[in-house]
Amino acid sequence: MTNSLIRLEELPLADSRVALTASDAERIATAIEAELAASTRATYDCAWRQWDRWCQGRGINPLPAPPEALAAFLAERAEAGLTFGTLDGYCSGIAHRHHQEGFADPTAEAVVRRVRRGLRRIMGVAPRQQAHPLTVAELGRIVSSVDADTAIGKRDRAILLVGYASAMRPGEVAALNVEDILRKPSGILIHIRRSKTDQDARGQLVGVARGDNPLTDPIRAVDTWLDVRPSGPGALFTRVHYRNHPTSERIGPRAISRTVQERAHAAGFDGIPVSGHSLRAGHATTAAVNGASIDRIAAQTRHRDLGTLVNHYIRPAEAMMTTTSRDLGL
Repeated sequence: MTNSLIRLEELPLADSRVALTASDAERIATAIEAELAASTRATYDCAWRQWDRWCQGRGINPLPAPPEALAAFLAERAEAGLTFGTLDGYCSGIAHRHHQEGFADPTAEAVVRRVRRGLRRIMGVAPRQQAHPLTVAELGRIVSSVDADTAIGKRDRAILLVGYASAMRPGEVAALNVEDILRKPSGILIHIRRSKTDQDARGQLVGVARGDNPLTDPIRAVDTWLDVRPSGPGALFTRVHYRNHPTSERIGPRAISRTVQERAHAAGFDGIPVSGHSLRAGHATTAAVNGASIDRIAAQTRHRDLGTLVNHYIRPAEAMMTTTSRDLGL
């Protein structure tokens, strides 16, 4: 199925005299559809629906967007309480639709740029609440609270420990297949077929070492889960019916994040912003506290922007280790 934004009869061609078959057009449309990640496409579609609905209410043609109307839309949405980040996302989605349809980008017009600069100054750019980076002790507490006698407990322990040890994103954990796991004497190599920083699917490898503690050993957890998972290739982490009946149906990124949140809540972690990202954040922060170099951490987390790694994980950890408040005698 092709993207609803792509019309086969209106594909951009350098020479309109070129004769295309229906199969040619379908293949081109499929390739164009793949230029955006599914999550990005969904975000852009949502932005366009908001803009289109606003225009309909005012009798304005949304495409091409009149720059003054877009500026008014952004100012009104800001007054309604939307964050600057959300407004930025709207602009990206609206700009993308215009590029797709061959129109000039209205967000590049002076009035829109000036309104966005003004809104940034008025609203500020509030930092997102960062996911709590789980420590090894906290992870152990969560894992120990999971009932390992059930299939869903075995699966969830493996999700928690593989996610933490590999520093993978929830979407990457959800996308793992059994055949992506390569056994080594000291642990496993995980082949990540596609990721946020590898949209062209060149593939990346991360290592996961055996743990010293049986409770938190990720390799042991994976093997325990595989013992009850239906045999054969395919999704590594699958749905479990009635807590004890594994299926072959893959679980998605949201299910990974929900697993982390629900298991943390069950272990008593209330009032702490635990999310699926807490595993990856916990790995990076704990590695930094334990003396791992930035280069080694970046190789594991696959951060292309070292500034993000340093500002979000390394500096907070160092600030707690070096604070002189310890020397005040309070």
